[in-house]
Amino acid sequence: MFTRVQSRAFVVLSLGLVSIGNPLHGQSVTPADTASQYNKIELSYHVKAIKRDSSGQYTMSGTVNGERQGKATLVFGFDEGSSGQAGKIPVHSYWVVTAVPASESFKAKLSGTAETVSGQTHLVGKITEGANKGRRVETSSRLLNFGPNHSLSDIDGNMIIDGK
Repeated sequence: MFTRVQSRAFVVLSLGLVSIGNPLHGQSVTPADTASQYNKIELSYHVKAIKRDSSGQYTMSGTVNGERQGKATLVFGFDEGSSGQAGKIPVHSYWVVTAVPASESFKAKLSGTAETVSGQTHLVGKITEGANKGRRVETSSRLLNFGPNHSLSDIDGNMIIDGK
């Protein structure tokens, strides 16, 4: 009889019909996909200069990896005037990210600064079209082979898209 009771208890427990521990009074359960909507999206990227136009803006192309995968095309340029910060010049970028799946693709417009000695950049802006439209976007990167007359060849960096 002991074996019979023990096996019935095992069946009931393995079916999840017996609650163990404290009940969830006053607590809510959030589905995993809803919880992730409130999290930041983190990406890394590497882009190479394709061409430089007569105004000094670079068209660049490369990849994004991390929580989203895909290709990035951007226009990166140095702005006239002062950033108001010693050793930093104003810059801007316009991003088109073609992600897989396509429903995660977006366009963004950012502005910020580049350090004249190290080539470190920090830009902030918003997603203007596509997935996560209206969310704040921030990039931190390094201009590689940053030379005189605002010349550069590659950019390696990280992008953070704020959660809702």
